[in-house]
Amino acid sequence: MAGGTAKGEARRAALLDAVVRVLERGGPSAVTHRAVAAEAGVPLAAATYYFANIDDLLVSALLKATEEQVELFAGLQSPGVGEVARALHDWTHTRRAAVIAQYELLFLAMRREALRDAAERWYRALESAIGGGGRGSRVAALAIDGLVLRILWSGEPSTVAGIEEALGDILEAADSLP
Repeated sequence: MAGGTAKGEARRAALLDAVVRVLERGGPSAVTHRAVAAEAGVPLAAATYYFANIDDLLVSALLKATEEQVELFAGLQSPGVGEVARALHDWTHTRRAAVIAQYELLFLAMRREALRDAAERWYRALESAIGGGGRGSRVAALAIDGLVLRILWSGEPSTVAGIEEALGDILEAADSLP
């Protein structure tokens, strides 16, 4: 359900931001209307008004995270490896909670049909950002997805230079495909 008013849209946005924080701390099982409303500092009735059920809440959060990722890569003008490395570093270190939430939702999409279209859109956006098509772009996107997961669980590579080096390796391997 859409808010319509500025106050309603602000409340809805606060609820979606709260989903991200709840997901980071406790995973998908921690996401309840009550937990999200408390995190957002709004009445429980607001959470159930804007999001009829948990799937609606999770799909909306995944769509928002996807839009943020699309914006991140769309903001890169003819991105080189260095610019992509800086964007990935910012995304995985500065916006870590959103990235963790996004991956939690992607994993949940394996079990919940309602999340699958949003998850697929996330992957298409990543492939498009890398080169927009072809086998090399697909392979590079899959490898970058793995790189992001590695950064989230191990913290490595932890620098822009380290990410740039890893991206260089990924793109070189992808370019060498027949």
